[in-house]
Amino acid sequence: MQLHRHSPTCSLLFQTPACTQPAVFRPRKAPAVAARPSSCGVETCSINGPSHAAPSPAPLLVNAQAKRDVRARATQASSTSTSTETKWWKKQSELWVDVHTEEEFYREISSGDRLVFVDYFATWCNGCQRSYPELCKLAMDPDLNKHIKFVKVCIEELKKVSKDMGVKALPYGQVFSPSSGKLAGLDIPPSKVKHLRHNLQVIMHNPGHLFRTDPNGFVMPYKPTAEEAAAAAVAKNDKAAEAAALESNHGSLFDHLLKNVLNEQPPAAAAQQQEQQQQQQGGSESIVEQMNRLHREQDQRKQQQAQQDAAAWQAKSRSSNGKGNGKQQQQQQAMCDMTPKTEEARQAKAAFLQQYGKEYGYGGLLDQLYPCEVGCRMKANEHYMDYTGSSVYCQSQIEQVFEELRSHMFGNPHSANPSSSMTGDRVEEVRDLVLKYFNADPAEYQVVFTRSATGALKLVGETFPWSRASTFAYLRENHNSVLGMREYALEAGGAFKAVNETFVDHWAQDGECGANLMRLEGPDGSLRHMEGEAGPVHNLFAFPAEDNFAGVKYPLRWIQQIKAKSTDAAQWRVLVDAAAYVPTQPLDLREVSPDFVAMSFYKMFGYPTGLGALIVRVDAAEILKKLFWGGGAVSLATSSADFHVLKCRPADKLEDGTVNFLDIVSLKHGFDMIEKLGGIRSIQAHVATLTEYLYERMANLRHSNGKPMLQIFGKHHFANSRQVQGGILNFEVLRPDGSVFSYKTFEREAADAGFHVRTGAECNPGACYNYLGVTEKEVESLAGKKEGCHDDVEFITVQRNKTLPAGHNAKPAALSSYDMMASLASSSVDLGHPAEVASQWVEVPLGSVRASLGYMSTWEDAYALVNFIESNYKDRSQ
Repeated sequence: MQLHRHSPTCSLLFQTPACTQPAVFRPRKAPAVAARPSSCGVETCSINGPSHAAPSPAPLLVNAQAKRDVRARATQASSTSTSTETKWWKKQSELWVDVHTEEEFYREISSGDRLVFVDYFATWCNGCQRSYPELCKLAMDPDLNKHIKFVKVCIEELKKVSKDMGVKALPYGQVFSPSSGKLAGLDIPPSKVKHLRHNLQVIMHNPGHLFRTDPNGFVMPYKPTAEEAAAAAVAKNDKAAEAAALESNHGSLFDHLLKNVLNEQPPAAAAQQQEQQQQQQGGSESIVEQMNRLHREQDQRKQQQAQQDAAAWQAKSRSSNGKGNGKQQQQQQAMCDMTPKTEEARQAKAAFLQQYGKEYGYGGLLDQLYPCEVGCRMKANEHYMDYTGSSVYCQSQIEQVFEELRSHMFGNPHSANPSSSMTGDRVEEVRDLVLKYFNADPAEYQVVFTRSATGALKLVGETFPWSRASTFAYLRENHNSVLGMREYALEAGGAFKAVNETFVDHWAQDGECGANLMRLEGPDGSLRHMEGEAGPVHNLFAFPAEDNFAGVKYPLRWIQQIKAKSTDAAQWRVLVDAAAYVPTQPLDLREVSPDFVAMSFYKMFGYPTGLGALIVRVDAAEILKKLFWGGGAVSLATSSADFHVLKCRPADKLEDGTVNFLDIVSLKHGFDMIEKLGGIRSIQAHVATLTEYLYERMANLRHSNGKPMLQIFGKHHFANSRQVQGGILNFEVLRPDGSVFSYKTFEREAADAGFHVRTGAECNPGACYNYLGVTEKEVESLAGKKEGCHDDVEFITVQRNKTLPAGHNAKPAALSSYDMMASLASSSVDLGHPAEVASQWVEVPLGSVRASLGYMSTWEDAYALVNFIESNYKDRSQ
């Protein structure tokens, strides 16, 4: 639930270490904001997902003192939950049977000789958290334990179960009899949980009865009617069948996995697989061997299906082209022919495949799919190499999207009519799909749909609980959208600090720089101290998993190392900008646990655009302070009084208005394409082969005088390049004398030749200007001339030390007295201008060329780019 809180502060301050630029401290007067009520009832959380009806929230006190009390309690609870390693729902876990699958749930409620009490909870539910200690007391009571088994169900993990069981509000419990089915449903918010012991005892002492609940929360036994008894018998038989199915065969995890595998097959294939399984039960094949065999067969089926899809698209393309003129048909055939056209190219590809054939092209599938999935939308000589700007969508993906739109009626999910309910169900399925794709625990994470990765970053920036003592630290190589978040910190009177990779490594490992990070001086040089504010200071560190300029990948171990800096007085949260990373790299949120992950889906598979996500930890969502609210984010509001109740679930609360449901339901088909290619790890290996090949060839390009034709940025030359470098080749074209060729001219000429690349600063000034050797003050001098990523300012004229290279990447250096005296000794310049003798005016570029690779990149793309550069810029001076 959203709880509006005062921003807590402490005297946790920040001092500039020697290894980085001074921190910027620009306090501003915080705007006056009227006090807000809490966002939902402090005891009862409504479940407003598409599968559940939304009950009326509990009434709220709206006087000012009550609001302050609620905020104070919430702040204390939040700081407690985030400062302890054991989450509240995992405490005293030995008292509970914690179920995580539908099979486990139905097995537990239908087996044994004891009654079963099921506690339905959500990790984001404040009432659930407050009722949990009382429930644990009951679970450890030996008298109750003799007769009752205590089971826990997280509704985010088992959404279908909670829907089928009629869970509409939390905290909520149900009592089952293994022989009779469901006996009673009980609301158990903090104010009513005290009645639970009495209710359980009433149920225990009245066997053979069903139970109703009176308005005060007490159960009353009654005899079921004939119809109710018949329904209970049917339910009992269904549960018995579920239990019997689980106990059949091995009765183990193998059978659960086997069931999942069989569910993905056509009926005939499933029957054949079951027959093979039965034949092998008496054999010597172990369960592990059987699982390995099943996975191999599943991969073969996926590849066969993909090949069939490719063949179908080729046939469709030939049929379509047959309706056009001969020239169009020839062009289409050329696009669908991936065979190298020259002997030199054939030999080059053969050598490439000899080295990388096991990882490149998804076992030959790419050569079959690319012409009809992507190449059919481009001319024969075109090569798409701007995957970091946007990935490409596949023809079959779009066909599946529009087939779904043609086949179903989708409506606004904020209603309960058929189209709305179906849409809501699909949206929730996609949320689950996203969490599954990133291996995120649904009890720990929520998916909040945004318009893009930038929208996700903006959402964090505007809701993070900044205070005058807060610090926003971020890696210098972040995208502009991360840099823009600092304005929110400054508006609250906090400070920001741009740091480099070396600094973060020292800080993460408690080095000298890190020891100084938690101090910051005010404008007058005195340490800042915030009086009159209580609670922990909330600080944020942000970095890209892969920067969008040079494609450098940064250590994900930073996440836990920085979060470990948290104390009771100061909390550190970590935001990962994964927009450039997740299209070609696996992100496992069970291995690393950032508080916030920002990403865009069109970067992964091209369509839909205008849709991203913030994947947020539940405990991090608790601290976010929602100011604006609208549409579906609010469950109750008045127009005249300052009163509103936000929805409880973080996803519902943080999404304003109706979500982009048509685009959300189309995401499934993009993920399907990734799976068709073998999954993200196959994509990672494929892109790595092309990255290594392209770098090796580009790094070896030379002018006739032996000087390099290109300056390439990043960490391609590292021995562990696959661990630290993504699929981006960012470079400058150099003239024979070492000076930089116009990147804008290159962009124009490359476009004419059919290459889709990007040039400029790529909206990453920290990385760009650092690689190019431009200081921030020199950039600031361009104010009024350069306004964005796509203007005409290409070079900046600056002074550089003559002892440094005059051209590319010349780092600025201070002029020493020795430099000046040495220059004076060999010149006739007046003594009034010694600095001009020791320096020179040079042109330094403000951008570069970026070629980025993705899941549908081909060897032909890389080969053509190298040939284009060599044939057009070797020995070229103008």
